[in-house]
Amino acid sequence: MFGRGNWAVAGLVKESLKDFSINLADPARMAIASQLAAGATALLYNTDSMGINPFSAPRMDESRQLNEEQRIELARHHVADSLDGTEDILPAEILAGTGFGHSLEAFQIHSTIPWFGLWAVSNEWKYTSDLPSIKEQSSYVLLERPYKFLQPTDKRTVDEKSEDATSITRTQVPVLLDFHEGRVYIESTDKKRIYAVMVALSRLGVQIAPVAWNYPIPNWTEAILNRLHEATQFRDEFNKRAEDAKRFTEKEIEKLEDREMESIVSKFFSMTQLNTDIWAGLSGPARIRLHHAAPPVAVRNPPMATTLLNLTADSTVVSAAITFQESITVTTKSGTERNIRRDIARFDINDRINLSEIGVAMLRGFDMASHKKDVLREIRETRQVPPIPQFWGAWLHQLSYAVRTIEESFREVLELDGSEQGGIIAIHLSGPPEASPNP
Repeated sequence: MFGRGNWAVAGLVKESLKDFSINLADPARMAIASQLAAGATALLYNTDSMGINPFSAPRMDESRQLNEEQRIELARHHVADSLDGTEDILPAEILAGTGFGHSLEAFQIHSTIPWFGLWAVSNEWKYTSDLPSIKEQSSYVLLERPYKFLQPTDKRTVDEKSEDATSITRTQVPVLLDFHEGRVYIESTDKKRIYAVMVALSRLGVQIAPVAWNYPIPNWTEAILNRLHEATQFRDEFNKRAEDAKRFTEKEIEKLEDREMESIVSKFFSMTQLNTDIWAGLSGPARIRLHHAAPPVAVRNPPMATTLLNLTADSTVVSAAITFQESITVTTKSGTERNIRRDIARFDINDRINLSEIGVAMLRGFDMASHKKDVLREIRETRQVPPIPQFWGAWLHQLSYAVRTIEESFREVLELDGSEQGGIIAIHLSGPPEASPNP
């Protein structure tokens, strides 16, 4: 978190905050949902599991050492709850101990705004080496024949001997819940993991609502990209940089004296000012289609993208990274004024913008580069490091603002009126359709 990453966005029912809050304050409920229980389950049953830790303590489970009896009891409850729920009561000695969060305060990012954060911990049982070669070696040593020629009972013997080559792989991702906006953000692109997080949240009372990016325009992702490119400003400057790139290496290209313009032509192949005074820049990774029937060409270098788009009259942008910026005037230490560009958000727009089969919208390659700079500047000026909840809260605040900016900017580019829906909107899952930008 706090840097470039990939976020899955789902909806949540705001009214489920009450049930969620009650469960967060229930030690028995939280012990079963915790990574302490999930870790015990993976270890005892050699199976995958999912648990949670509070946002301010990503490895809280490691602060508690369970004895064998406690581990078995906690794992048993975790498995039973994941199957059909459990009415059994955990022993008091487990509930009274540490190692898991069991209060509203442990997960609440802000004292007055309904923002919550947690770490979703995925425990995956994996082989640490090449399993077939391990079995083959055991077959030669124990039974003096290849594994394929073993009887079923002998194969089971070899399989049991090979279990020592397994281990638990732990992966954890941040999860942000915004009950004010009605959205949950999960930093992952793994469908299985995202779905497991949503299931874990639902067991804590959170009602998840499937969503998707969608606008009422056919093939709207490409429509946005090409409308932006058609309206680009600084076209002569982009073309000049593309011509220079044909003749010189990157190091040999003479930089422009205008620092703002140099930043634009070196990073982007299109820059368009919207009516809101926000600028939208296109950059790589991008795909350019030279003809209607031709497969798209992948490109990362902005001058190369400009060259490809100038090759034919039919050239179009199929996918690209899009950066929203604001242009502001600052006063330097010498007292002079100059314009600088501040990134609001960056993310990739392509045909993988939704994972429709699990009902989430994606922010791939998402970044808010200016956010980290702003936080570091504030620390230098105040000489105070904010508490952990403030780091998480500031990120969630800027993330929500960035998504709203993206939604409204796309509406403007597509020239939608107030009666037409567009953005991250609720959908109805009727089956397992393939991921598409237009569900």
